[in-house]
Amino acid sequence: MPDDANRNVPKSHRFRKQGFSFERLIRYFFASNAGLTIVILVLIIVFLLKEGLGFFPGYRRELETYRIAGLEFVDISRKNLTAHEQLVSLLNRAYYAEINGRSYQQLRRSEEAAALFNAYTDQTGPTKELILNSTQEGQEAQPAMLAVLRENYEKQRAKALANLPATPHLSAKEREEIISALRTRTPQATDDPALVTRLAEELASTQARHAEPLQAFRATIDSFESASADLGSAIMEMTESVTSTKEALQNADILEKDRRTLLAAANNVDDPAEREKLLAEAKAALAEKPDTETPMASLMERKPDCIRLHEELAKSSAAILPQLPKSLAQGEADRLLRTAKKAWPVFLSDLSAAPAKISSWTHTTPVPLSAAVVSFLTGRDWITGGEWQDFYGILPLATGSLMIALVALTIAIPVGIGSAIYVNQFASPREQAIVKPVIEFIQAIPSVVLGFIGILVFGTVLRELSVMDSLQWVPGFPIEERLNIFTAGCLLALMSIPTIFSLAEDALNNVPSAYAEASEALGASGIQTTFRVIIPAAFSGILAAVLLGLGRVIGETMVVLLVAGNRIKIPDFSAGFGVFFQPSHTLTGIIAQELGEVPLGSVHYRALFVVGILLFVVVLGINATAHRFVNRATK
Repeated sequence: MPDDANRNVPKSHRFRKQGFSFERLIRYFFASNAGLTIVILVLIIVFLLKEGLGFFPGYRRELETYRIAGLEFVDISRKNLTAHEQLVSLLNRAYYAEINGRSYQQLRRSEEAAALFNAYTDQTGPTKELILNSTQEGQEAQPAMLAVLRENYEKQRAKALANLPATPHLSAKEREEIISALRTRTPQATDDPALVTRLAEELASTQARHAEPLQAFRATIDSFESASADLGSAIMEMTESVTSTKEALQNADILEKDRRTLLAAANNVDDPAEREKLLAEAKAALAEKPDTETPMASLMERKPDCIRLHEELAKSSAAILPQLPKSLAQGEADRLLRTAKKAWPVFLSDLSAAPAKISSWTHTTPVPLSAAVVSFLTGRDWITGGEWQDFYGILPLATGSLMIALVALTIAIPVGIGSAIYVNQFASPREQAIVKPVIEFIQAIPSVVLGFIGILVFGTVLRELSVMDSLQWVPGFPIEERLNIFTAGCLLALMSIPTIFSLAEDALNNVPSAYAEASEALGASGIQTTFRVIIPAAFSGILAAVLLGLGRVIGETMVVLLVAGNRIKIPDFSAGFGVFFQPSHTLTGIIAQELGEVPLGSVHYRALFVVGILLFVVVLGINATAHRFVNRATK
């Protein structure tokens, strides 16, 4: 049977003679495009692996230097000191939360009065400074300029008075008193309005009165805080020694790297004279091995002192715990106190284990490559460019990405799937013509625009709502940071809704019409048919839509970089649902934020590529799983 592509081509045609046709050329063109796509994907994977896999040997060397120089030994004590400082911070926060909670009305009244004054001064401050500078002693005042400045000052005053914030805890008379004082305030005035000063004094008096019953608690906190003073001093002394040793090791590593580069260049040069020159430079760059044994011997002499200080801190800390109050009256204060008490046994356990760690520690223990891998995958710190030691732990970034994705999908799944079910099963043709384009149009909004909306509108409005008295029962309210996990999750939900909606609606369309017809023939209602026949039949496709929406959320960069808060820290889960109102960082955000600033080829540079590889694998796995469900749904 003749080839279909050549059926209509004359036998004498030159393409026929050469075995070609227009159809075959078109087929080859599109096949080459598909092959080019595969080649590009392979090149991307090779590039990621080439740049990323070099991270682990480099990080292993950094961890080895960290051990040889003695920083690891100092960190045994430093981590316990940091834990002690965190417990002190929790107790102090509980103490002040209790006082401020008891002084809530006075606190809000003083804050609102100060907010009125600050809003006014922010608006009129620049013009006021110009007036004061123009009337300083020793300068000749220009009447025309002063007249213009005073006119601008009055305009700024009117604008400020017209845009003052709300003051729900101040009476109308008190608000008017402050506004009257601002309305007649001269540029030369330096004192706060009388009512603002009086409310601040009333707040200080109220706080002092409520602090009296907490004097024992205050004394306990101060005693606990001072218990680590000797340990802190010892750590500072050891820090000076180990940092100088680390610097010497790093300088030697740099010289060794330069020497190897020169040797490699010499091997690739054909000119004997040039080769001899490079070899001479390589020999000159040969670094002497730094003396680490002498400073290490001095450091090891501190072992008995460190053990004694840990034992003393453990003893005093164990005695402090029974002295803490059983509970506090204010909800936030009591939560912070319970969090501190919950962490106390762990702190005491770490203090008890420290002497054994100090005694058994030695700088000669080798650092295997697996230690770098485990540290990266399970590390709780991402610290770069620090004076002490760089750590590359993926946990805080992965936690931030997962929590933002959880918020986004919690909102996007019911909205996206619910919209798809309504449009596909219940909406009239006119409603479909309106709803579908509107939802799909959201995909056309640039993510950076959504980020600006999140910063300037959504985050600000949410923070203002969080300070309302009627919403104080919401966990995490009032919000300390307007850029947080919840804000980023809401914006990512808006971005993923079109993806989930479109794919879920396609899955519902792919259900054979015979299913619905058979259900209706058996007497089922429209709602019964939708929820007992159509949706179960389209379940694989709907699940694929959710997974692809998850892939979109995990892979998004700009929104989380602008709105998530960019705090590289595992959130405080003791806050309950309030944990979602804390700032965080993500896998994509850290790459976008740091890749353009790190030195090319450095350990930090390669660490970001490892994050990219991990992100690539996660998103690829999500999409592969989604396509598997899509294929199952279309069979």
